Amino acid sequence: MILKNIGFKFIGYFIIGIVFYLILLFINPWDYELTPSLFIEMSGELFVTWLGVILIMESGFIITKKLDEYFPWRSSIVKRILVQLSVQIVLVSLIFFILKLLMPYLFTDTTAFRQSFATGVILSLLLSTIFTAGSFFIQWNEATIRAAKYEKKVAQAELEHLKRQINPHFLFNNFSTLASLIEEDPQLAVEYVQRLSIIYRHVLKDEELHIVPLHDELDFINSYLFLYKMRYQESLIVTVDIPEDLMQKGIATATMQLLVENAIKHNSISRQNPLKIEIFTEDNFIVIRNNVNPIINPVDSTGIGLRNISYRYNLLSKKSIKIEHSEHTFLVKVPLLD
Repeated sequence: MILKNIGFKFIGYFIIGIVFYLILLFINPWDYELTPSLFIEMSGELFVTWLGVILIMESGFIITKKLDEYFPWRSSIVKRILVQLSVQIVLVSLIFFILKLLMPYLFTDTTAFRQSFATGVILSLLLSTIFTAGSFFIQWNEATIRAAKYEKKVAQAELEHLKRQINPHFLFNNFSTLASLIEEDPQLAVEYVQRLSIIYRHVLKDEELHIVPLHDELDFINSYLFLYKMRYQESLIVTVDIPEDLMQKGIATATMQLLVENAIKHNSISRQNPLKIEIFTEDNFIVIRNNVNPIINPVDSTGIGLRNISYRYNLLSKKSIKIEHSEHTFLVKVPLLD
C-alpha cells in the first residue's frame, strides 16, 4: 500500500513537472533547432524541472505538517495563512538559487532564470494554497469528528443517567400495588412481577446508543405501561395503532419509555380527567400524543429527556424529532429508522 501511494505521488509529480516545463516554454519560446542534441538538452531541462517540483511539493508537505504541529489553525487562521505562504516563497527561492549554483549551465540566460523563478513562485503559491486548504479541511474534519464523539458520549451518559434514575415513588407504588395484588389476585401478581422484572432488567442493561427494532421497544413499553395501568386503572388510557409492516423499522432505544414517562410525570391523572396516551404512525414517524391535564403544583422540568432524544436522533438520522405543544395536546414525532 505504501509503495502504491509513493508510486501515485511520483506519477503526479511527473505530470506537474511536464506541465510546469511546458508553461516555461510558452513563456519563453526558445528557437530550438532540430539537432541530435535537442532531445538530450530538453530531457535535462525536464529532469531539473521535475526535481524542482519534487522539492517544492515535498517541502510543502513538511512545512504544512510542522506548522500544524507548532502553529495550528485554531491559534489564528490569518496568521497561519501568512506564515505558510511566506515560508513557502522563501523555500522556493532557496531551491532555485541552489539549483543555479549546482547547475549554472542551465541558467545562463538571466531573463529565462527570472521567468522560471517567477513561474516557480506562482506554482509554489498555488501549491501552498492547496496545502493550506487541505490542512485546514483535515483539521476541521477532525474537529467535527471529535465534537460528534463528544456529543455521543454526552448523550450516552444522559441516557444511562435517565435509565438509572428510577423514581423512588415509582418503585414504592409498584411494590404497594404488588402487595395488594398478592392478596386479591395471586395470578395477576405473578404477571406483575414478571413485567416488573422485564422493566428493571431493561433499565439496568448497559446499552450503547443503538437502534432497536420497533417491535422490541413496543414489547418493553407494554410491560412498562402494564405497571402504570395497574395503579391508575381507568384513569390511564393507552391506545397503540402501528401497522404490522412497520414493526421491523428501527427506533432509538428507550425513546418511547422516556416519552411515556414524560407524559405521566407532567400531567394530573384522575378518573375525572384521565390521561390519554396515543401511539401511532404518520408519514414514517412514530407519534406519541397525550392530552394535557395541568398539575396544580408542577414539578420543575429540566427537559433532559426530550433533549437526549433529540441529541441521539441528530447522531442517528438526518431527520429530527418534532415537538408540538398546544393548550390541550402535547405531541412528539420520532423518525422511524431503516
